Order: sequence, then C-alpha cells, then structure tokens
Amino acid sequence: MARRWLPRPVMSPSMAAGVVRLALVSAAPTPALRAARFPVDEDLDADGLRRAAAAAATLAGALPARARVLTDGSARARQTVRALGLHPTAADTGTDAETQAGGDTADAGVEAALRDLDAGAWRGRGLDEIPLDELRQWHEDPAMAPPGGESRADLLDRVGGWLTRLGGRPGGIIAVTHPAVVRAVLLLVLRCPPEVFWR
Repeated sequence: MARRWLPRPVMSPSMAAGVVRLALVSAAPTPALRAARFPVDEDLDADGLRRAAAAAATLAGALPARARVLTDGSARARQTVRALGLHPTAADTGTDAETQAGGDTADAGVEAALRDLDAGAWRGRGLDEIPLDELRQWHEDPAMAPPGGESRADLLDRVGGWLTRLGGRPGGIIAVTHPAVVRAVLLLVLRCPPEVFWR
C-alpha cells in the first residue's frame, strides 16, 4: 500500500545524524514452517532460497544504504542474508564483516536478541502433536512458555532491551530475523499490549 499521503519529515542534517533507521526482514520460510511445525535451526530448501532471491529484487533500494546488517546467526537467517546479497556487519565494532582481521565472518553481525521465540520441548513438533489445551493457553496467555522454552512476555523483554541499546548507535540497521521478533518490535514501537501479539 503506497503511503504518499504521509507528509515527509523535515530534519536538519544534525537531527538526521542521530536517527536510527531500522529495516526488519523476515528470514525465508523453511520446510518446518511450511509444515506448521515449531521451527528448528534448519537450512532453507530450494523454495526458501527461491523466495529469498525473489525478495532481493523487491527490496533493492528499499533498504537503508550503508546499513549494519544483523542476524541471530541461525542457518535460515544467514542464508537469507546471502540470498539478498547483503553482508553481515560485526555488531560490536561496526566494521564490515569482509574487512575484519583474519577474514572470519562466521560470527559477524550476530545479535542474540534477534533469535526466534524459543519453543523449548515443542521445537520440531507439529501443531497436531501438542495438546490442544496447552496450545490454547500458549496462544492466549503472553506469560505462558512451552516446557523449557520462552514466553512471549520474555521475547518482548529481550527485544525491548535490544531496541533500547540501538538508540545509542544512530544509522541504518537491517535486521534479518524471524516473524516473532518482527511482531515483538511492532508491538513495542506501537505500544500495544502483549495480548495482541497474534493479531
């Protein structure tokens, strides 16, 4: 949907220098996600790679230029970054991964706060394998966590802490992450209650 009716903000160069421009990109879907299973750290299949490559053309020019590129380090997020033609950035130094000493890019741009909602013991299981009353409670109660996992309230706290830290480093950031993290950012920025997470 075009947003041409919105007025363009007027900023002085000094104001613009202090702004954080965050672009959230959801990692391409995996076979587990398409099969309605709680995700595990798995590679993208041919369909996921095709979708990520198709998104690269759509996103060209829409993402902030000269931005730091961050992921949670999962296989699907890293593969989505590569398919989009992006280059992870070292989170602590702000230097491009390809210019780091030693050339090791394995941990470049990894931000733990961007990891997916932890499904704990439900990881890898289909929705039909979880008792319906547990699924219902998990869906309705933001404080409920799967056994050994993380609640949506925990996710919101984690992502909220990360957003607070971002304010200290103005500039462009591209975060290739997971749908749950994207939802958490939107709820926090729009100041919505956690009960609307699934809406």
